[in-house]
Amino acid sequence: MKKSILAAAVLAGFATGLYAAEKNVATVNGQKIASEELTKKLWWQYSAQGLSELIDEKLLAAEGARLGVKADEKEVEARFGSLVSGYADKAAFEKNLKAVGWSSGELRDLIRRQLVIRGTVIAAGKIAVTDDETAAFFEKNKERLGTPASVKLSQIFVNTKAEADDAYELLSTVGADFAKLSSLKSADANLRKNNGSLGYISKGMLLPEIEKEIFALQDGQFTKPLATGNGFSIFKTEEHKPGQEASYEAIKADLKTAILNQAITTRLPGLAAELRQKAKIEIIK
Repeated sequence: MKKSILAAAVLAGFATGLYAAEKNVATVNGQKIASEELTKKLWWQYSAQGLSELIDEKLLAAEGARLGVKADEKEVEARFGSLVSGYADKAAFEKNLKAVGWSSGELRDLIRRQLVIRGTVIAAGKIAVTDDETAAFFEKNKERLGTPASVKLSQIFVNTKAEADDAYELLSTVGADFAKLSSLKSADANLRKNNGSLGYISKGMLLPEIEKEIFALQDGQFTKPLATGNGFSIFKTEEHKPGQEASYEAIKADLKTAILNQAITTRLPGLAAELRQKAKIEIIK
């Protein structure tokens, strides 16, 4: 959300002439690109979409006012705080806002408008998520809502089958240290730096044929050389963690919110279209 808000702010800043026309934003082999050129390009690329979204926002805000929808200020502050928390400190956040020509107050206003639109869709569509619907969704999706089994994994990756076979022989006959061997032999710089460690990998993240080999191993065992990407790998399992079933009570509130958000997303375009049909819209060219 943080990136989309700031990206929108950049476009808004250019479109409203935040930067002086004579300011140059880049040079290419000594040729200057003026902010005015960028403004025009952005205008032609995004004006139609931006205008359409603004029209919908105005219509939805008006409908929200008619229905008595207001933003909850506590939620506004909570969402604002969530954005701030994505930065090292508030000063860094304020600096980023200032860089795109926005203030904290303007960002709060944006959040308010978003919440009003959300509330308008809910009120207009009489959208509600019951406990029965939430429970039914949980039962249908119980497996993927749980925590999958995972394994702490290490890898040696080399470019050729011959290199992989040599590494496998050192591991299986000489008892070479896997981490040390990866740090010396792996073609991947990150593997060398981390002594081959990949951390914990959840079931479902790997290619099925490779995953089958890995999860069949006991702790401390390693695979034979396997073709991976444009090279060959040997994997070693350090520790297995069993999967955990999802607890309905633990995720009930989050599930209800997710189902509600999906319903809002589905209903929003239809409501905007209905309001457009009733409205008098004139595009001034």
